[in-house]
Amino acid sequence: MDSKGIATVDLIFTIFLTLIVGTIGLNLIIDNLENQMIMEEEINVRMIVDNIANSINQVNSNSLGHIQEITIPKNISNKSFSITINQNKVLIVFGNRKGESTIFRARLANVNGDIVNEIKLYPGESVKIQKSLDNDNLTVIKIYMVWLWRKLENYKTLKYFESIISEK
Repeated sequence: MDSKGIATVDLIFTIFLTLIVGTIGLNLIIDNLENQMIMEEEINVRMIVDNIANSINQVNSNSLGHIQEITIPKNISNKSFSITINQNKVLIVFGNRKGESTIFRARLANVNGDIVNEIKLYPGESVKIQKSLDNDNLTVIKIYMVWLWRKLENYKTLKYFESIISEK
């Protein structure tokens, strides 16, 4: 300002230049934070899919009866996802992105031992992975939710006790 209190061109130019530099700096910071959040989500997705694939490969590489239990997170950054396992890969879909991890080729089976082409896993579930034999004495990898396995075991136990009671 000059001695009369009137803004000069230099002051207006300095304020305008400061606003431009501040806006550009703020945009760079916001973009950097968004990119960091995206990278963190992608790393979490990659860790989930690799953890599942590694567990399947470990079970497949061990002897019959070997079993592992894994827990799938409920969400990633408050976003849902879906997981599909087929005979040679684990696929995860997260938003508009996909990730996959390869596994040793395996025959997949559900909790009843029925051969299936793919298995879907759901967020927030505990899953058992077990190496087993099917009805033809061929090796299969059973993948099933823990609550379903417990329900089946309770049913088998109930049927067993019913058979004992009916014999008496």
